Amino acid sequence: MLKDTTRGVEHALWGVVGITLLAAVVFLASVPLSTPAQAVVAICAVIVVALLKPAAHVPMVRYVLLATASFIVLRYLFWRISYTLPFDADIPSQIAAYVLLMAELQAVCVFFLSAFVTAQPADRPLPPIIDYAEELPTVDVLVPSYNEPADMLSVTLAAASMMRYPRDRLKVILCDDGGTDQRCNHSDPDLAAASRRRRAELQEMCKELGVIYATRERNVGAKAGNMSSALENLDGELVVVLDADHVPTQDFLERTVGHFIADPKLFLVQTPHFFINKDPIERNLGLAEKCPPENEMFYGIIQPGIDNWGSTLFCGSAAILRRQALDEAGGFAGESITEDAETALDIHARGWHSMYVNHAVIAGLQPETFSSFIGQRSRWASGMMQIFLLKNPIFKRGLTIYQRLCYLNMIGFWLFPLVRMVFLCAPLAYLFFGLEIFSANVEQFSVYVLSYLVVSLLVQNTLFRRYRWPLISELYETAQTPYLARAVLSTFWSPRSPSFNVTSKDETLDKESVSPIARPLIILFLLMVAGVAAGITRYALFPGDRDAVTIVTGWAIFNFVVVGTALGAVCEKPQRRARPRVSVREAATLHTGDGLEYAATLLDVSMGGTRIEVPLGSATKGAGSALLASLRPGQQVTVRPLLKDEGAPNFPILCHVASVQRSPHALIVGLSYAAQQARGARFSVASIMFRDSLMWQAKRLQGRNGPGLVMGVLYYLWLAIRTIPASVMAIIRDALSPKPDNTGEIRAVIEQAHPFRFGVEMQPSFADPAPQPVGADPITLHQDAALPADAGPRKSGATQ
Repeated sequence: MLKDTTRGVEHALWGVVGITLLAAVVFLASVPLSTPAQAVVAICAVIVVALLKPAAHVPMVRYVLLATASFIVLRYLFWRISYTLPFDADIPSQIAAYVLLMAELQAVCVFFLSAFVTAQPADRPLPPIIDYAEELPTVDVLVPSYNEPADMLSVTLAAASMMRYPRDRLKVILCDDGGTDQRCNHSDPDLAAASRRRRAELQEMCKELGVIYATRERNVGAKAGNMSSALENLDGELVVVLDADHVPTQDFLERTVGHFIADPKLFLVQTPHFFINKDPIERNLGLAEKCPPENEMFYGIIQPGIDNWGSTLFCGSAAILRRQALDEAGGFAGESITEDAETALDIHARGWHSMYVNHAVIAGLQPETFSSFIGQRSRWASGMMQIFLLKNPIFKRGLTIYQRLCYLNMIGFWLFPLVRMVFLCAPLAYLFFGLEIFSANVEQFSVYVLSYLVVSLLVQNTLFRRYRWPLISELYETAQTPYLARAVLSTFWSPRSPSFNVTSKDETLDKESVSPIARPLIILFLLMVAGVAAGITRYALFPGDRDAVTIVTGWAIFNFVVVGTALGAVCEKPQRRARPRVSVREAATLHTGDGLEYAATLLDVSMGGTRIEVPLGSATKGAGSALLASLRPGQQVTVRPLLKDEGAPNFPILCHVASVQRSPHALIVGLSYAAQQARGARFSVASIMFRDSLMWQAKRLQGRNGPGLVMGVLYYLWLAIRTIPASVMAIIRDALSPKPDNTGEIRAVIEQAHPFRFGVEMQPSFADPAPQPVGADPITLHQDAALPADAGPRKSGATQ
């Protein structure tokens, strides 16, 4: 209670300080100034912001920087509203001008909300150490699934079952919505047969892994309904939610559960989503390796920021929730297709607390193709609009003012497709049709608009430099704009119409191709080209309008560069691996048969194979290293890892040689896993790939030294020069090439990957336990394997 009171007083004080500072800034920003005086003020403000930028990690310096930037932004806004609107123009011009102004107002709101959200990011400590297992709450781990392949599910289920936690307090449940009674008895015989095969396959897999298989009668309520149905037959005090491709590390529960014991009112601990593969925009454009992933800005700075204001967002996976809070809210919310954010909103409104632990304890997969990426983001955009329309946080009872602002910031972000479309098309209104959308001369534009843009970019680089390079946000948003704009508008038109679609994570591309959904972005690019051409034409034909034409054509050229660079997102690069490889460096031995054994080093590993280095002269047993030269593709060998962790399952893995490369001092051997394996091999692969969260966290931190504003803009220009011509040529080649029905198809690949589980200080049991049904109806929920009891008390607490 004292902690809550202290936090409330702190937030109240910050609120008073913020309101006072904002009032002073607003007053100063509203004072009329001549254009020369404004120029002096703008130059001084830009210099102040630039000088303060290196020391912005100091709170007081950051507040002064933000206040100075806010002053320039508000100066621009007052000037924009007072002097630039074409009040005497024709009706079409006024409509276009006010639409542009509304888009700018949204951008200004996002500026201030972002400054508020990131003003003081929370930095959570490790949870307290729990001395005895009896003090730990019981945990149910839900892995919802609809159409994901069994090999992907087996990875997550087995890893979840081997998290460090007392066995008698941990249950892992596969919530299978692809094998419901409704689907198994479907009128389509092919669908019914496939669903029955899936159910039988997953039941057998769960029996082998010792986890619970759950399904239900009907597919109602999508993911939220699936999980809520499973909870009806469970009684764990905490609920972990993991997407089918989100594989937890061994310390997932150690880094999270203790917080629930320390705070009885805590309902949510969310952790970052870390991905081991690149998203399609990042891959197709070939962004620099040091460029942070697109989602890192949200998980690196936005989530810690809203956590400070008690508004941590439930992101649908890699999270733990308190069952009591879920039950009070009626289970997982399902009125929108973003059940995660909706659930958090409902429970926040009931006074429960939340927390964000900024440490990666899962590794997952991003969509591999641009079309899947757009499908995922369209669902997010539609879902957030549904929440705004159906459960508007501005008016929802129970939320604090800070929580309302945080939710408004998160929802308002997803208006970017409409706002960016306005910014892209606004100059065309003048260049194509002569509409007057902005009344200003070159001097005024330079003094007000350029200072506003420069300050905005400086602030963005200050707040997000470690998480987002300059103009990369513009790149990602532009690539999504023509697709998500339709999704947002359709949701406003019919808030209850969007439906939940599962994002595919196991796609591959055989060769370079243009995305099948490329047309909207190509059309947008052609419009930008036409806009630049129209600007050049107007400059030549109308000498009296050259001030306005210069400004608007410069805007059109910027749009051309941004859209042209984004066009590279639809030019798909080959992606033949459905399971990305993880770089490692672990000791192992290679057994080639006939008693021969060689020291080796594991270089990388995936769920389909591994690559090892075998030093020449490394024979530890047998006839010597000369026999290594006899390795041939297809030859069967065995690799035994030599992990040093206590209790690590160093079981042999049966492999086939895929490739052999010789260097002066070693052989590099590519191996694929054999289809038939001893059970222990699965645990060995798991331990190599997913046992250590510090590896994922280190990868997150590698990209945290972003360039400054100037170098970032130069990098973007280089990216544009490299990308635009290549993308145009790729699209032309694709348009001219013949297209058989089976060419360029995106296909889902199900590899011969194997289920596994892992753990430290725990030896997996390899005896198949007998099935133990749970619940009245074994079809809706049953336990296919008993979990081994824990040997005794265990400490739960992460160590660094």
